[in-house]
Amino acid sequence: MMSEKIYVISCSQDLLSLGMDRLRTAVDGMEEKTVSLDWSRVRLVPVIANEKVAFLVGESQFVAIKPIKIPANSIVVQSYYGVNGMGHLSCIGTQEFKRPDEDRTADMSVFQSRIKAFVLKGDLLGQVLIVPGE
Repeated sequence: MMSEKIYVISCSQDLLSLGMDRLRTAVDGMEEKTVSLDWSRVRLVPVIANEKVAFLVGESQFVAIKPIKIPANSIVVQSYYGVNGMGHLSCIGTQEFKRPDEDRTADMSVFQSRIKAFVLKGDLLGQVLIVPGE
């Protein structure tokens, strides 16, 4: 039996220079699987801006972050405590696709501001829980 194709949508500011807003790529290794999680070794990690970015009210943008190592098979859960009062962290990741069963390093985030303001290098954008798994 052949499985359905699964596609990853990559969004990057670099694609805009090519006249595209996203790239859709078929990937392998994203099928459903069982993962054993170890909740006794959860890391609470601050997500820290690594650049200055100007925001308009309600605007979402990519913000480079200080790198966060995420081991293979770990899951990342957003913590809603210790957030930035200016807005909300939507996600962390990288602009190069990595499967969940690979070691990853998150160096980008998407942040949405509810006010017109700057995120500055060193600002806390939010926190994430990294739960190791196998």
